[in-house]
Amino acid sequence: MMGLRALTLPALSGIALWLSFPGFSLFPLAWLALVPFLEFCTREKSLRRILVGHLVMGGIYFGGTLSWILNVLTVYGKLDPAVSAGIFGLLLVIQTAFLLPFTVLTALTARVSPKAALWAAPGFWILTELLRTYFPFGGFPWASLGYSQLPYLWIVQIADVGSVYLVSFLVVSASSAILAFWKWRSWSLGGVFLSLFLAANLYGFYRVEVWSPEESESLRAGLVQGVIELSAPAEHYAERYFEALPHYFDKAVKQGARLVIFPEAQNPYFFPDNFYFRTFWERRVMAANAYLLFNSASFDESGVPGYFNSVHLLDPEGRAVYRYDKNHLVPFGEYLPWAGILGFSEALVAEVSGFKAGSGSEVGTMDGVKIGTLICYEVIFPELSREAVNKGANVLINLTNDGWFGRTAAPSQHLQMAAFRCIENRKPMLRAANSGYSAVIDPSGAVRVRTELYEETLLMTEVKGNSVRTLFGVIGSWICIAIIILSLGIFAAAGKRREGANS
Repeated sequence: MMGLRALTLPALSGIALWLSFPGFSLFPLAWLALVPFLEFCTREKSLRRILVGHLVMGGIYFGGTLSWILNVLTVYGKLDPAVSAGIFGLLLVIQTAFLLPFTVLTALTARVSPKAALWAAPGFWILTELLRTYFPFGGFPWASLGYSQLPYLWIVQIADVGSVYLVSFLVVSASSAILAFWKWRSWSLGGVFLSLFLAANLYGFYRVEVWSPEESESLRAGLVQGVIELSAPAEHYAERYFEALPHYFDKAVKQGARLVIFPEAQNPYFFPDNFYFRTFWERRVMAANAYLLFNSASFDESGVPGYFNSVHLLDPEGRAVYRYDKNHLVPFGEYLPWAGILGFSEALVAEVSGFKAGSGSEVGTMDGVKIGTLICYEVIFPELSREAVNKGANVLINLTNDGWFGRTAAPSQHLQMAAFRCIENRKPMLRAANSGYSAVIDPSGAVRVRTELYEETLLMTEVKGNSVRTLFGVIGSWICIAIIILSLGIFAAAGKRREGANS
């Protein structure tokens, strides 16, 4: 059995990674967070002990950053605390398992050449982040390391080249360079890192302090933070949708809003099937001569009938001119994965909505501004906003209901990820959140203004779209894939060297 002392290094890395994110936001820690774990991987010879150390590091890292999930399971999932703990533990095992290629490939490379392992480790890390973006159940890339660096606004600007993964690569490279210098006084890796670090900062300075996109005409918008409860009597929803929201809609229009945005929220009035709800808002919008963007479930009888989590846009004449159906649904919340196999698990959640997924991004137009919408959870996936921009969107809009998170670190973490979508595509974002944080984010990822949690309010702003195309927007994650291939090449070369030495 491994002694506790042997697990100190993995534990230190796990703690430092955790503390780099909200709600601690000690983001400078991320630059050296993996030094202890890389030292552990490069000197430890027993694969069994390496795997135990990996579980410790990953368990603390994800256990800390994702601790808010326990609140979701117990408070809103209505699960027994013991059951919640079991499900949360399973999630940590899955997330930690997807980080395993980083640990195993680094350790195996180190058996031949510890220096080569440190060169390859940053590429191995972003391999795991890409895997977590797509698997399991469509991916869960929460707490990718690069997100922790949003407060360091210059350094994150390279996300328009290779998404958040490129920022993660640079951060992990710092730990590799520090360890290489500490162990061998080697400046080669350190020199490469410092060159990349300086170049990234110079690029970031240009993007944040100098660069300004050629913008379209200004659109005045009002973001309504409605604080609509997740589970309440019918009277609450009637008051919200027919008294409170109309009040904020009228207030926004009086302040010059051409577009009013309501957040994603619980809404029992399906649009357009509910005649009273539909006609109420059609008439309100016509009288105000403004646009209204809102969230409501939709029933579609075409093809295979089913319900969709949708965003609708009413134009100043009260016509429904745009609808976007959520593409990336929340597993076990909005749909049940592998329902035929996992049907028994439906009993574990208070409500599985049974939504159908939409078929792709849709772009809406108003007064010359083209919008792409992301519903809640979708904002954590880089490819979805990229797809919207590639279809012509010059402003991103995120409607979200973060009330499920409560007063945890999750709303701040979610906002960080939304900001990265702006950097990757160089587009502004209007973010209307039911319970907060509603925000206005500029193309550099800077959060220009935001509300507070559970503050019922109206946020007024001006937004200007642009037609900028970024390298990430054009080629996607191929630069990061090339880095991964290079790291795997180092691993393969180390394997050949080991075979040659043994023959």
